[in-house]
Amino acid sequence: MARPARRTARARTTDGARSTGTGHARTGVALALAAALALGACSSSTPSTPAGATPSVTASAVGPETTAPNDPRPVPTESADPLTPTRPTPSATTPPPSTPATVAPTPAPTPPTPSATTATTAPADPGSVAGSCERTLTAYPVLAPGANGPAVRALQCFLNDADYGPVAVDGVYGDRTRAAVKRVEATYEGPAPKPGRIDSGTWVLLISRSLGTATLEQGATGADVTTLQRALRAAGATVTVDGVFGAATKRAVERLQDANRIGADGVVGEETLFLLKMGATIG
Repeated sequence: MARPARRTARARTTDGARSTGTGHARTGVALALAAALALGACSSSTPSTPAGATPSVTASAVGPETTAPNDPRPVPTESADPLTPTRPTPSATTPPPSTPATVAPTPAPTPPTPSATTATTAPADPGSVAGSCERTLTAYPVLAPGANGPAVRALQCFLNDADYGPVAVDGVYGDRTRAAVKRVEATYEGPAPKPGRIDSGTWVLLISRSLGTATLEQGATGADVTTLQRALRAAGATVTVDGVFGAATKRAVERLQDANRIGADGVVGEETLFLLKMGATIG
C-alpha cells in the first residue's frame, strides 16, 4: 500500500516542476519580445521636437533642403529679389520729358477788299510802255507839248524804240514825254531850234534809229524795209508802207539822195543810212 503513495507524490512533484519551467519559459519569451520591440522603436524613431520650438532649416550648398518626412508644418521659404528691375520713380527734381509743341502755320494775310464806294486807281508806272502802238501814220504831223492823240502815241512808241524812254504810251504829250524829247535834243550838234517841237526831221531821226546797218535795195523785204518806208513818208515822200522794196520805194530813196546832194542810185547804203539817222528830209 505504501508504493502507490510515493508514485503519486513523484508525479505531483514532476508536474509542479514542469509547470514552473513552463512559466519561466514564457516569461523569458515575453522579455525577449519586449526587448526586440524596444530596439526596433529606437532604430526607427526620430528625436521629437519640443512643443513651441521653431524647427531649424539647414541650407545645403550642394542640394535642396531636407525636412522631416513626418513633420506636418509647412517648410519656410525665402523670397528673392525679382530679376527684372523696376522702373525708378522720377524724383521731384527730374522734370518729365516734354512733348515738342506743335507750331500752327501762320495763315497768309488776306488782301483787303476794296469797298464799292472807294474807287482805287493805281498811279501810272513811269517806266511802263504798255499801250497799243500804231507806228504807221498817213502823215507824221508837227507836235508840241500838250498835244494828244494817235500821233502822240506813235511818238511815244518811237521814243521807246530808240531807247529814249521809257515813256508811258498814253497819247498825251506831257512832262515825261517832254523829258524823253529833251534826251533826243541833247544829241544834236547845237541847240534845238524850237525845243520840244517834233517836226519832220525829228520824226525821221526817231524812226530811222531802228534801222540796221544792212544795205537795202529794190527787191528787199522785211522789217527794215517797213521802217525805211515810214522814214521816207515822214521825210516828205509819198510811198506805201508794205515792207516791200519796190519801184516806188526806190524813187523815194532817189529823191532823198538828190535833195541831200549825194549820188542818187536808189540804194540805201552806208551814206544814205547816215543821212536818215541824222534826220535828213526831202525838202
